[in-house]
Amino acid sequence: MRGDRNGADRSQAVEHRGDRFVLLVEDDEILAEVVVEILESVAQVSWAESAERALELLPERRWDLIVADIELPETNGIEFIGNAKGTDPALSTLIVSGRSSFDYAIGAIRAGADDYMTKPLEPAALIAKVEELMDATARRRAEGHERVLAIGAHPDDVEIGVGGILLRHADSGDDVSILTLTGGEHGGAAGQRALESQRAAGLISARLFHSALPDRSVTDGADTISEIKRVIDEMDPTTIYTHSPRDLHQDHRNVHHATLVAARQVPRVLCYQSPSSTVDFRPTRFVSIDAFLDRKLDAIRAYGSQVEIRAYLDDDLLRSTARYWARFAHCRYVEPLEVVRDADLADPVESSNAPEHLGVMADVR
Repeated sequence: MRGDRNGADRSQAVEHRGDRFVLLVEDDEILAEVVVEILESVAQVSWAESAERALELLPERRWDLIVADIELPETNGIEFIGNAKGTDPALSTLIVSGRSSFDYAIGAIRAGADDYMTKPLEPAALIAKVEELMDATARRRAEGHERVLAIGAHPDDVEIGVGGILLRHADSGDDVSILTLTGGEHGGAAGQRALESQRAAGLISARLFHSALPDRSVTDGADTISEIKRVIDEMDPTTIYTHSPRDLHQDHRNVHHATLVAARQVPRVLCYQSPSSTVDFRPTRFVSIDAFLDRKLDAIRAYGSQVEIRAYLDDDLLRSTARYWARFAHCRYVEPLEVVRDADLADPVESSNAPEHLGVMADVR
């Protein structure tokens, strides 16, 4: 796209007084420049010339509005809006088209678009509509505030499995907590690992609950269930992340089973991958962590005593694992999840290849 008056690339966000972000999806470069110029007084606008490029940009920030042309090359605007809504159900979307057909408008609304405008776009009307829809996004996000609890048997389990997802939640304003059930004393000094856990939780902006169940002897019985239930009762989480049962480590399997008992009233329960997960680990939810991978790695480096001796904490391996799972999503890095329960989906298994909130998600609200 052509540069602006200062020679900057207009495909980048335009700096302005506000802190709201609009993603414009438009294949007509001249029209895109006009729309950017109209909207830059009320939002920072990024331009994508295709739905495919827009899907790459989606994970990069928390958008307040998507404005998409209905007639795009390859993937059309209506199809793209459906994908974007799956990624973030609270996100407002506006379809624009050169056709005033009633059928086009109905098709856009059925696909999840919040509104429909026809070209040519009158500047004042466009600004008013964009501000209205950005306000709607803010209201929905305030109403949809999440309380997230990630449960792990040992220090660093949660950060390895869903560190990026937790950062996404925190970045979205959700309340994030971590429950670590043992001191990990068989892997190092429990006191040192406790301090490392606190540092890692701070980097994620999470509250840390640290129990003292015996490492390598965690059961799926009353003692473990009661520890998990105690934190659930205090936090009242809307989403829980825990170990998968498809894992070689007995502590991980038992934490999974105990979580299912303790969390039977929690709307969403999902399972993450650990270094000891078996080949039977079968994720159906793929959450983009493109914008959060480096910060996830920072949190894992907080476990300095373990990074020195555990090959599975190698930066390259963690990055490569996240890159591998991205083959199932429109992004570069992913954390995979098995869905146990998702109250927002009629059939989580059948619907799971669609994106989510923090996703997934092929993305976390």
